[in-house]
Amino acid sequence: MGIVRNLTAAEIVGQVMAMLITHHHPEGVPINLVFMGMGEPMHNLGHVMAAFALLTDAGGLAIPPRRITMSTCGLVSGIEKLAEFPKRPRLALSLNGTTNEYRSRIMPVNRVWNLEALAKTLRAFPLEHGERITLEYVLLKGVTDSLEDARRLATFARKFPSKVNLIPFNSHEGSGFEEPDEDRIQDFYKFLNDRDITVSVRRSRGQDVAGACGQLVREGRKKAEV
Repeated sequence: MGIVRNLTAAEIVGQVMAMLITHHHPEGVPINLVFMGMGEPMHNLGHVMAAFALLTDAGGLAIPPRRITMSTCGLVSGIEKLAEFPKRPRLALSLNGTTNEYRSRIMPVNRVWNLEALAKTLRAFPLEHGERITLEYVLLKGVTDSLEDARRLATFARKFPSKVNLIPFNSHEGSGFEEPDEDRIQDFYKFLNDRDITVSVRRSRGQDVAGACGQLVREGRKKAEV
């Protein structure tokens, strides 16, 4: 899609405020926020962390830092900078591949910082007591959903305190990928769970509108071209 520009801290906080107002979120009810989307939060770390400070400040929305997560595709330099902040969000990594060969094809960042470099950096990342790094892993039918993938994922996850979030692919026209069968999803989940890996399955809420990262923008552009 190309890059247009980064959001400012004010725009990031504004999105949170708009969500709270639109959904009539009751005051005092806990919320969870994730910095992620079509872009890479680590490329805009200054504004993201400024927004984080406003969202967590007692004079702002006073959201506990433990309820805010930053998701990255694996920018080692950004992870190292984030580690220097005394107060910071939880960390999540979009892994999506268990071999350097495949991950480098779908995520070019892996050509700069491969799985070994990532594991080394994540092992050194400062964690509070009981804190874990989330590994986000998209399941693609016949591509990333084999039990051998599950085995390699388990090996990677054991290298530092972590939990795994399995994300069945949100199928949409022109993607070239499909969502795995439910039996395969459950087999993958069971393989990890049986090996004492903390794992969950995140179900998509945007399948009817192709609402995963970037899909709404693509749909909007296609309609504009018609």
